[in-house]
Amino acid sequence: MKVWSACGLIVGLLVCSACADAPYLRNQYETACAVPDLQLAEAWDLLEKARSTPGGCNRDARGMDRCRALHREIERIAFVCPNHIPSLMTTAVLAYEDKDFAKASERLSSILNLAKVHPDAAVLRARIALEEGNLPFALTFLKQRMDLSPDHAQLREVYAATLFLSGRLEEARTQLAVAERLGAPRWRVAYHLGLFEERKGELQKARLLYQESADLKADWNLPISRLHGLLAKPLSGKEPSGLDGSHFELPSIPK
Repeated sequence: MKVWSACGLIVGLLVCSACADAPYLRNQYETACAVPDLQLAEAWDLLEKARSTPGGCNRDARGMDRCRALHREIERIAFVCPNHIPSLMTTAVLAYEDKDFAKASERLSSILNLAKVHPDAAVLRARIALEEGNLPFALTFLKQRMDLSPDHAQLREVYAATLFLSGRLEEARTQLAVAERLGAPRWRVAYHLGLFEERKGELQKARLLYQESADLKADWNLPISRLHGLLAKPLSGKEPSGLDGSHFELPSIPK
């Protein structure tokens, strides 16, 4: 009995030491959908901390890549809780960041099948379509989703980007104005309006809008970069610039 007790104590101490810094080890064999909100929040917080710490994603003493292990833990939660929309959304975001658009799209489709209205999932699905160059799908999909969520600013912004890519500048400008009324930040709206003016060859108007954007968000480099580029061009003439949608700054990825 004493031998078994000693062994149990040693095993317990080893397990506890592992649990202290790696809850993903504790959970990797669990197959029941217990408390997904809590488990997801714990794993996501650890992942954010690891990402923001120099060397935080390096291999630990057991040779395990911390960030990949946390990815797997989040995937596990989504697998054992297939109707848990937050974990599906998080795995979609992680797949998007890894450029695994097929996997991200599959997870987003699952969300949109579970919840008729989920504008954040729609925003990310549309971003993927834009990055894949599938403009017809993006236009149709966003129109449908805006009918379901007419008050969602980011949907309007992504729709404006899609119209911009399609060369439908006036429609894009209209959608951007609606997005601003719904809460889209003026610094981003001003930058995009600058793109419209630059594309039309209205360089002075573009400069003023880029400067407004830079004044409103001093730590954002995109308007400053465009502004510096325009300073090297003459103001006379209205030749279209040839700008394309790669310069359009989409809203941040929802998580």
